[in-house]
Amino acid sequence: MIPRRGRAFLVHALSVSVMAHALLFTRMGPASARAYHRKAPIPLYLTIQALIGSWACMTLSLIQDIFPGTRRYLRPLKRALSMVFLPLGFVVSGVYWSLRIFAPSLILPAKISSPTSSLPVDGLMKLPFLTDLTMHLAPLLSLLTDFLFFDSRFSTGQMTIAPLVMILYAMGYAGALEYLAMQNGSFPYPFLDASSFSVRLVIYVGASYMGLGCLSFLNFLHTFLHFVITVLCGFNIAGWIYGDGYSDD
Repeated sequence: MIPRRGRAFLVHALSVSVMAHALLFTRMGPASARAYHRKAPIPLYLTIQALIGSWACMTLSLIQDIFPGTRRYLRPLKRALSMVFLPLGFVVSGVYWSLRIFAPSLILPAKISSPTSSLPVDGLMKLPFLTDLTMHLAPLLSLLTDFLFFDSRFSTGQMTIAPLVMILYAMGYAGALEYLAMQNGSFPYPFLDASSFSVRLVIYVGASYMGLGCLSFLNFLHTFLHFVITVLCGFNIAGWIYGDGYSDD
């Protein structure tokens, strides 16, 4: 059977490759011209933030797999990034796929007549299905798999500062989003254009609480999953799955 370090390497390498493809699409795909002619496109799109942050987490994990001696230096940074981008991945995937399925006009931009034009034409701008998955699902699945099977749960101290981290991140993003929307004349997502300022505030606060709730739930799920696997499969199988990676910071 493949040892834990080998399985971690495969998961991290695959995740880095898949998300690198998605990052390449954000610069070279047909929708890239629309995004990148705007001012500061990265702060505008929460999807791109989640994608870049998740890719960075997996890259740091991959470096630790290849060079175990770097673990003491890179692990604290990777854990700090995971605290932000794991719940952010839940928010992005949850909001995007819910609207994508039930109200696509609220999340997908209208087609435009040319990359530099703002004139809409009939229809919505849809991504190729596999690219859609790599951008809006792969970041969450990568971080979730890494957290549940190759990393420890967040400690009490880390969970204590998590609300402050999430609030500061949400305030920074909301402020940048509102400012850049004034500069560009529109928000990156149609459902924000259709919302008043008070409704947008509710959305920002709700997304923050959603992220915090996801982080607490995942910490519980980490412990519960380890317990269930140990009870159902025995200590030998649980030890093979988790190796020496199951320990609080």
